[in-house]
Amino acid sequence: MNFLSTGCESEFSKQSCDRHRCKPGIVTIGDLQDYAGDLRALVGSFGPKLKRFAFGEDDRPLEIGNEIKSISNEETFLKDTDDRKMLRACLREQAMDIPKRLKHRQLGAHTVQVKVRYSDFSTLTRQISVEEPITEAADIYRLGCFLLGRDKLVSRSLRLLGLGVSSLREPIVPCRAVSNPRQWRLFPSSS
Repeated sequence: MNFLSTGCESEFSKQSCDRHRCKPGIVTIGDLQDYAGDLRALVGSFGPKLKRFAFGEDDRPLEIGNEIKSISNEETFLKDTDDRKMLRACLREQAMDIPKRLKHRQLGAHTVQVKVRYSDFSTLTRQISVEEPITEAADIYRLGCFLLGRDKLVSRSLRLLGLGVSSLREPIVPCRAVSNPRQWRLFPSSS
């Protein structure tokens, strides 16, 4: 890992590489830890902070993103298989798990993807996007089967089969307080 190199690959080095060429010999975090001189001479006022970072000292609050981008499942088989009945059962089981996770997050998916890996470890993914959000296992399963069939992905034995959803958004849900069951919300809820 080159933190202070002339290539300016890291955020740390970008702050100083435009103004200075870094001292040869400081290439790794360990080199920063061992450097006895004042880093301010090399990287300016960022030097003391860089030294603390090298020792893992960072008092900035940890930002944990709560937003998920996709939900997926994969199954690696003990033995490569092209048994369609077994693959459909596997895909169905994966499809049954995804809506539970979508419901827990109150999300719907606009994209369904499948992933296959063959015995030579080559991997293919295919996806399809739809306008209306998907929240039901049957729809996820149907689109997963469609992708496998459309692109003839089971033309040889599979080592792995995966199914997932992405492009996650709050689903459109019917208003409960109206007499017409086809009435939809005009605006997404703010919660």
